[in-house]
Order: sequence, then C-alpha cells, then structure tokens
Amino acid sequence: MTMCFFCLAACVVTVSAHGRTLQECNDEYSTDQFTQAVDAALMELQAEKGWFHQLRADTGFTVAMSIASCTPDEDKWQYPPASKAVGVLARVLRDQKIRVAGVQWSVPGVADYKTHPLNPTGFWPEYMHAIADKIGAHYALNITVERVYYANSALVGDAVESSEVVDMSEPYYYLAGFHNSKPRIEALAHSCITAGTASHFYTLKTSGITSVDDLYDALVADESAIVGFIAKGNYDSVSALLPPSVAVIYLTNDTHIASKVRQGGVIAGYKSEGTPPDSDDFNVFETGVVSPRVAL
Repeated sequence: MTMCFFCLAACVVTVSAHGRTLQECNDEYSTDQFTQAVDAALMELQAEKGWFHQLRADTGFTVAMSIASCTPDEDKWQYPPASKAVGVLARVLRDQKIRVAGVQWSVPGVADYKTHPLNPTGFWPEYMHAIADKIGAHYALNITVERVYYANSALVGDAVESSEVVDMSEPYYYLAGFHNSKPRIEALAHSCITAGTASHFYTLKTSGITSVDDLYDALVADESAIVGFIAKGNYDSVSALLPPSVAVIYLTNDTHIASKVRQGGVIAGYKSEGTPPDSDDFNVFETGVVSPRVAL
C-alpha cells in the first residue's frame, strides 16, 4: 500500500449550477480506500472471540502475540461503499481478487510459501485468507488471493509503493525497518498491526546464561565471544541490548546457528520468530523486544 501525497490522477472538471468550478480526481493507484477496507476486515477478525487463539493453535505458531494498535468497533471502522470505490479498491472489487506481494520462505508452523507457492500454508497465509474472506463477505463477492513473489523484501516494498501490479503485501511485514533509505513507517502506508512476535536468545545449558543481563555481562567479560544472527536486520533489532564491542556472525539459517552454539563457537544464537530450539542443550529466553507486524 502506498502513501500518496502527490499522486498523478485523472480529474474531471465540471461547473455547478451556481457557476462554481468542481474538480473530482481519481488516482487509479490510490490505496486509501483499500487500506480502510483492510483495516475494517482486521478489526472484524480481532473482535471475533477465539479467532486469534484458534489460528495460533491450528498452525502451531503459538508464540504469535496479539498487539492492539487499533480498537475494534464496528461503528467506527467502515468499509468504503462499493458504489463509490476508486483506486485499488475499485480494481479489487472489479477483478474479485487481491494481488498480494511477498517472498518465498518457510518456517514450520509460521508459513510455508515454498512447497506450494500458489497454495501456501501456515499462520500468515491463513491470516491473509481471513482478511480476504472478510472483505469478500462485506461486498458479497468471492474475493480470492493471488500471490506475486519477489526475490527480496526491498522489491516487495517497491511493488506495493507503486500499486501497479499488486494491491498489498502479506500481513507479516515488520513495522520497523526501512524502504529506500527512509523509515518504513513514513515511506509506506500500512495496516493496523496484525500480530507481534517476541524474539529470543538461546545459549548452552552449561553456560549458566539465562537472561539478557547474563548475556550482556558475559559479552563484556569476554570480548571475543560471538553472537549468531541470520541477517543484519535481525542484529539491528536487538543491538541496543548488547555491548558496543559485541562480535557478531551472520549464518545462513537457524540450524547452522544452533550447531555453532552447541559446538561452543558462538556464545548465543538469536531467533526472530517461530519456536526457538527446544533441545535439552539450550537455555531459551526472550529478548524483551516485540516486533509488530503489518500489511504494507
């Protein structure tokens, strides 16, 4: 969804019976109304007793957290009238489908966009379908989800910013982060928060490190100690919790990080979402950082 300040729009100029010039503009890529519809759908879902709990239970993504950035109220969250739909909402209602941008990845329970890309499974795909179902039910249409995959999240951001090919992103995007060197929260429009995830560190049981404070002290005491992350963005999200001198290593996946922790080459591993390693070898503790997720 794009934040539109100076959009190019098709305008119709008319003169009223009183001689006043009236100008009505319609930007075909405006997402203002569609964002309203998505938020209205989200508020319906989040007001539905037991829905979020059941979604977590059915998919196994039990660490997902409900975070309230918007307050459900059926009188205050309104779907734009179909008769006055413009921009992306008009396109969605006309085509009866929502084109959703995302990347292909897989974490058990959380999401699997790899095995069956057109029919993904897990918490986030089910969440997206629930949004589409609510919008379709309101407008009495059978609205489907059509997924469009990109090589990385930067390209997803570009796609939702232009709104030419896609209508929105998957609902799992971090509210934090950047888009084209600008804060994401300022560069792109976004939905109400869909859910939140609490990140974790894990250490060897024998290390005695069972909290962020313990980890901080251990890193200060041994500046050669290394913390393992999958990517720099993960490190950036918790870097303020660690000493300035901390040494970090970026490894390809969670399994690789866990292996390094077991071998003693890495003092702690970081898990951004999903279930942390539950091996008897590890102490697992929350970082204290909760990351809100949204649809862009």
